[in-house]
Amino acid sequence: MKVLHVSNSDLLGRGFAGYDLLAALAPKGVTGKQAVLHKTSDNPDVIALLNGPDEQRLLGSICAVEARHSMHDLLHPWGRTLAQDSAFVEADLVHYHLINNRVVSLLDMPWLTGLKPSVWSIHDPWAFTGHCIYPRDCERWMTGCEICPHLDYPYPMKEDRAGRMYRVKKDVYARMQADVILASEYMLDMALRSPLMAQFDHLHRIPYGVDRNRYLPEAERAQSRRILGIPQDDFVIAFRSTTAGLKGLPEILDALSSERPARRSTLLTMDTRHLVHGLSRAYNIVDLGWVDDPVLHARLLSACDIFLMPSTGEAFGLMAVEAMAAGRPVICFEGTSLPEVTFAPECGIAVPMGDSIALRAAIDRLAADPTESRRRGELGRELVAEHYDQDTVSDALLAVYEGVIERRRLRLIDRS
Repeated sequence: MKVLHVSNSDLLGRGFAGYDLLAALAPKGVTGKQAVLHKTSDNPDVIALLNGPDEQRLLGSICAVEARHSMHDLLHPWGRTLAQDSAFVEADLVHYHLINNRVVSLLDMPWLTGLKPSVWSIHDPWAFTGHCIYPRDCERWMTGCEICPHLDYPYPMKEDRAGRMYRVKKDVYARMQADVILASEYMLDMALRSPLMAQFDHLHRIPYGVDRNRYLPEAERAQSRRILGIPQDDFVIAFRSTTAGLKGLPEILDALSSERPARRSTLLTMDTRHLVHGLSRAYNIVDLGWVDDPVLHARLLSACDIFLMPSTGEAFGLMAVEAMAAGRPVICFEGTSLPEVTFAPECGIAVPMGDSIALRAAIDRLAADPTESRRRGELGRELVAEHYDQDTVSDALLAVYEGVIERRRLRLIDRS
């Protein structure tokens, strides 16, 4: 079977948007390729849809026009480029990821999914709304998104055309031919409540998978700390330090700055440097910046004691599963997919949404009780093996692929 994955990037989001699936599906007889707008790897199986500075400028111009007219993903022409590529022509099935990241025009999706058996992984609730990625406490996505109260939510609109975009999606979805994959019960529940998603006959819940062999055993903790320059006896708190909305950094900063830690602690961060340096008087800080090396990422998780992921919007939360695979307990907020994904309260710890005081209390609790921390971490490893193993997830994906191809074959026979 030949499968083409389509997304905006290869290495950014590699764990869920197609790139890692190339290797995971290969032993199962799937010849995989990936088509992306922005190629950053040297993998010959990844095809760049954008070629040269002229097309980069065109992308910028299209984005500016869409922003000016309060629309999203309607004018991007890369679907035509995609359909002409030999990898698309030769594919038995096309698996779409993150199409809302300017990969193809929504208006091209009925045409593209009519050309090839197709699967669409929906990685955030944008597919259910008139414009925003996460509606949070707004429920107008269930009634048409008319008179949007949150035009500032990503993707922001200058004028309220959310209801119009909602109607465009409804028309597009009615003409698409694709099975839909959602990674969590949280997302599946939203899909089942969404009037837009009623257009799709086949919804599947398949979580993201991880290669458990990438993550280091407990015996490597001391070595990981030596490599990263972290004192062996520190309590190490790892998290993503980013200005990206909804990832919880303001709440983390509030929690950590509320009082000095009872024991010497290190903050081990990834993504954007210098966002936590205001805490340097109370904490040792190891600020790694953007981490795209799987080996360094495994070292980071090996070195920490706990992983904070208090996102205020999260459709799955692969980083939480990666922390569990490394044997580290995860602290998150209620109201997203993360309590489900981390199996809180038995494994993960979920505190009330936005409550930095409760977040700090959970941190202090694990810092004071290494036995509880270790117990939750060990349970996390077991749950990852049971629910998120990459091989098991790949089997589930392959079963969906085979079903989509067979149904398309039978429809063609019926038409003939």
